[in-house]
Amino acid sequence: MSGLTDQQVSYEQQKTEGNAKVYAILLFCVTCYASMFVFGTILVDAFHPVALAFIRLIFINAFLLIIGWRFIKGERVPLKLLLILAIAGFIGITLSHLSLYTGLQHTDPITAALIYALGPLITSFITFFYLKERRRIYFWIGIIMGIIGVTFVVSEGNSLSLQIGKGEFLIGVTISTYSIYLVIVEYLARYVKPMVITVYTSVFGLILMLPFIRLESIRHVFSIDMKYWILLIVTAVLTNGFCTMLWNVAVQQVGASTSSIFLNMEPFAAMILGYLILQQIVEPIQLVGSIFIITGVVMGTRFGKKVHAL
Repeated sequence: MSGLTDQQVSYEQQKTEGNAKVYAILLFCVTCYASMFVFGTILVDAFHPVALAFIRLIFINAFLLIIGWRFIKGERVPLKLLLILAIAGFIGITLSHLSLYTGLQHTDPITAALIYALGPLITSFITFFYLKERRRIYFWIGIIMGIIGVTFVVSEGNSLSLQIGKGEFLIGVTISTYSIYLVIVEYLARYVKPMVITVYTSVFGLILMLPFIRLESIRHVFSIDMKYWILLIVTAVLTNGFCTMLWNVAVQQVGASTSSIFLNMEPFAAMILGYLILQQIVEPIQLVGSIFIITGVVMGTRFGKKVHAL
């Protein structure tokens, strides 16, 4: 009996240590995701936003094709699904990247990260209409709290009116398009493997960005200091390539619900990185707004969905 107890204790210790490693991976990924706003602010000072988005996608696609080629080379995708993949790539990759980096020219990374944190709530709001999912009162309270939080963040405490500038609007477009993308991906996942969706949408996103490219913005990139190129390449591959793979592995081990808790920490990670790298001071009103936003997201996504009784 004591031997069995010792085995159980040993198993629990191994499980705890294993979970601790997974949590460390999730925290690392969230920090990298948050750094996208901070380093993006640095990079848009050197690169034109469209050129930055285009070049970044080139390196992301190169990484994904190297890693995912063995998954897609034998996969035949019907024409109808290819069209949907192209639409998803345009909405969730092309438009999302363009609006993000253009928006970072006109707003600070902390404000951008806080608005972006509304993503799960916006996705749930879309599925409410698209999938006709029933919602509890907590969902609508979460929506209201999210709006209040954004109002605090973008108004900077000057008033309680929603004063949205160009940057805030574009970041709103970024998270809206990406939320639509996630809903389309949920549909595609019924018929296509996740890696196939990731690679195809990324490739289509790159191709469909070509009409937005201007020759003068491409010429300019060759005169940019090498340190910005290194920052661009490393952040692109690390954030959208390596961390995505790490995150998917972690989700398989601890589940989507536990992983989503770490995503709620992204705005706070952005605040810390913004202070350390850009010396950007977090205003009290931003902290208050972040609390409203995160509370609204948790309430709306974790408690807002109505579960049918068995």
